[in-house]
Amino acid sequence: MICPHCKSDLEGGLIWETFNNLHGPEKADEYAEMYGATRETGRWGREIGLEYGRDRVEEFMCPDCRWKW
Repeated sequence: MICPHCKSDLEGGLIWETFNNLHGPEKADEYAEMYGATRETGRWGREIGLEYGRDRVEEFMCPDCRWKW
């Protein structure tokens, strides 16, 4: 995803890699699967979801320029 305002790349690191660094490869496989990720696919998103109302994201914000959409 790209910020519509500043064009910053909002794609984060690999989900599996994050859990591998924290817990090792066996647990990383298990945790990544919970997010629908594998060792090669599935990345964190950097955009910030802003919740208004009843448990739903209605707006996003760029962590770099703070633009909301």
